[in-house]
Amino acid sequence: MTASPPKGPLVLYVDDERANRIVLEQSMKTEFNILVAESGEKALELLAVNEVAVVVTDMRMPGMQGDELLRIVKERHPQSVRMVMTAHQDVGPILRAINEGLVARYIIKPWERPELVQVLRWACEAWSFGRDSAALHRRLMETERLATLGSIAGLLVHDLRQPLMSQLANIEVLQDFALDAPILSQAIEGAEMEAETRERLLHFVKDLKPTLEDLKEATMHLSKLITGLRDLSRPKVDTGTELPAIDPLPIVRHAMAVCQELTMKSRSSIGYDGPQNLPHVRISSTELMQVLINVVSNGAQAVAARGTPNGKVEIHAREDGGMLELQIQDNGVGMPPDVLSRAGTPFFTTRAEGTGLGIAQCQRLIGTAGGRFLIESEQGKGTTVTIVLPTAA
Repeated sequence: MTASPPKGPLVLYVDDERANRIVLEQSMKTEFNILVAESGEKALELLAVNEVAVVVTDMRMPGMQGDELLRIVKERHPQSVRMVMTAHQDVGPILRAINEGLVARYIIKPWERPELVQVLRWACEAWSFGRDSAALHRRLMETERLATLGSIAGLLVHDLRQPLMSQLANIEVLQDFALDAPILSQAIEGAEMEAETRERLLHFVKDLKPTLEDLKEATMHLSKLITGLRDLSRPKVDTGTELPAIDPLPIVRHAMAVCQELTMKSRSSIGYDGPQNLPHVRISSTELMQVLINVVSNGAQAVAARGTPNGKVEIHAREDGGMLELQIQDNGVGMPPDVLSRAGTPFFTTRAEGTGLGIAQCQRLIGTAGGRFLIESEQGKGTTVTIVLPTAA
């Protein structure tokens, strides 16, 4: 007696290669109610007459590409859980699909049956929950997209560390060379050359040491960020150890230096207004650096978007009642109320190149340190971001 196909939510698999469709259908038909399509056009025809819970599509297909299909499915059938399956390790298209909200997960070919079964079961359950609550469906998709980005980050961490360590080693070699800068300056002064060339070389030698120090600090910051990405996938162990108290002023100044280039083209400026000695705070220096660079660069970009010279990003600092307050003010384009109300929502962004995760991450890092992260903005006038952190006892 032939077993009847399983009932339940429909799973649509789209792939232009017939062999791939046959293998997946035969492997999954005892577990899931499977439909297959050989093209994006055929998939849309099936979606028009069937309530499809899960759409799994290949990315590279002749005619309608996978990302184009996913955009149409998102618009016409928003409740369908969308996933991409690809044999290509290029994460660029996958990241774009995740960032645009086109997919919740990605699957790399060749897939393993137990893993694929688990993924499809999750997707079917998420779709079933979503039928009862649209808000719950959105939260499930958002959480899954964050987890997917985390898995991609984990894949990249290993490949990033090697060139970073090589860069750090070369910086240290150059720093040893910079120790002989006085001798080099004397040689340049005694050599026959044009006065303009001599002045340029002496200026270069003078700036060599501070430039390398700044470059090393930025490289160490990047290394700590990569370590943080790696640690996100590891279980957290509470050791009860309190974070060391740090001086925030050098971090403020480094963030200003990093973002200075963003203001040069728009003929704007970044300035600091506050005491030359700030109270120490208990937060990772890497995390505070990450927050400040994110906020200051956002301000610089908002100023540049205004299209007029003499724009300003100013960092104001003050201590009040055992709290350190940092205010980052810009006179950029500002945000309308509807955009301001969604600022900090994961994946919400107004920039084509943005991920919508920067402000959400800043809020999380400052909140974890026991502080507050506030945004005020008025369209056409600018934005003020206030960071409040408890001072170290």
